[in-house]
Amino acid sequence: GPLGHQMAAFVQSYGLQLLDRSGKDFDAQQLTSSDVIAFYFSAHWCPPCQHFTPVLKKFYDTLHSIGERSLKIIFVSSDKSEPEMWKYMYEAHGDWLVLKYASTDLKDRLSRQFQVSGIPQLIVIDAVGRQAVRDARQDVMGASSSTQVLTTYHTWKTAAGATSAPQADSVAQLPFGARVLIRGLQGKPENNGLEGVVQSFDASQRRYVVNVAERSLSLKAANLLQLLKLQVKTSEEPHEEDPWNEAEVAEFDEETGDLLCSISGSEKVKRRLEPAQLRLSSGALVAVHGLKGGKEWNEQNGKVVDFDETTQRYTVQMTSDKSIKIKMENMRLCPLA
Repeated sequence: GPLGHQMAAFVQSYGLQLLDRSGKDFDAQQLTSSDVIAFYFSAHWCPPCQHFTPVLKKFYDTLHSIGERSLKIIFVSSDKSEPEMWKYMYEAHGDWLVLKYASTDLKDRLSRQFQVSGIPQLIVIDAVGRQAVRDARQDVMGASSSTQVLTTYHTWKTAAGATSAPQADSVAQLPFGARVLIRGLQGKPENNGLEGVVQSFDASQRRYVVNVAERSLSLKAANLLQLLKLQVKTSEEPHEEDPWNEAEVAEFDEETGDLLCSISGSEKVKRRLEPAQLRLSSGALVAVHGLKGGKEWNEQNGKVVDFDETTQRYTVQMTSDKSIKIKMENMRLCPLA
C-alpha cells in the first residue's frame, strides 16, 4: 500500500544503509506498511545496554514464537569499532537489522532528530519518521509475560499506524523450522513416521512444505505432529507437588490419543492432554474443539501464548488481534485442524 512506500521512502530519504545480521545488504524496499520500525541506539560497553539488550531480544523472540514477525529493529551502534559492533550483535542481539557502522553522519542525524541523549534508547517510528511511542524501552521492560508482550506490541502497531498484513494470518500456522513427525497419511503411507522440518506454508493450497531427508513434501497440518518441547510430571500417578520436567513430544498414539514424550535419553512416558499430566509451552499450535461459547473457533488452529495456574486455562491466539482463554479439554495437539 501507499503507506509502505511512504515508510520505505522515509528510510530511503535518509539513505539509511542497512545490513542484516549476516552482514548482507538489506534493501529498504522490503519494508512494508505492516512493519513496525524501531531504532535501537545501543553499545556493548554500556552497562545499562548489557542489561536491556537480552530483555529486548526476549521481547522480539516472543513475538516471533507466536508468528508475529512485523517488528523490524534497526540497531544504531555507538560501539568503539566495527568488530565490536558485530561481536555485540552475534553475542547478544536478536535477528535484526543494523545501520552500517561507517554511517556516522546518519547516526548523528538520527540521534538529534530523536533527541537521544543517553543509551540504550528504543525509538518506535511512524510512517513519516516521527517518534510514535513515548518510552518503548520502558514498555519492553514492563512486559514480563507473553500476553503482555503481545498487548504492548499491538499498542505500538496502532501508534505507528502499521496496518495488518492482508496475507493469510500467520499466527495460526506452524512456524518455519518447526520439527514435525508425519502421520496419518492414507496415500503414500511409507512417509508416516518420518521426521521433517517445516519449510514454508502454501496459503492457496493450505499445505505445508516439509523437508524430509533431501525431499520436499506438501502436507496438510492434520498430518503433522509437532515435536514440541513441553513439561511433564514423570511419576505415573502425578501429585500436585511433583516437579515439572522438560520433555519432548516423540509420538502420538492413534488408538488412545495419548502423547508419547521422551524425557531424557531414551526414556519415554505416555501422557494424556490433561493439566495434571502435561504443560504446553508458548508457540505450540493446537486445534480448538468442543467450545459451547465461542463456537466459531471450533476446528480452528491457534497458538498457545501462556497458561494461567489459577484458572487452569490457556490463552490461545487465534488471529493477530483475537485470543481466547480455554481449558485443556478444548484443545488437541493432534490432529490439527
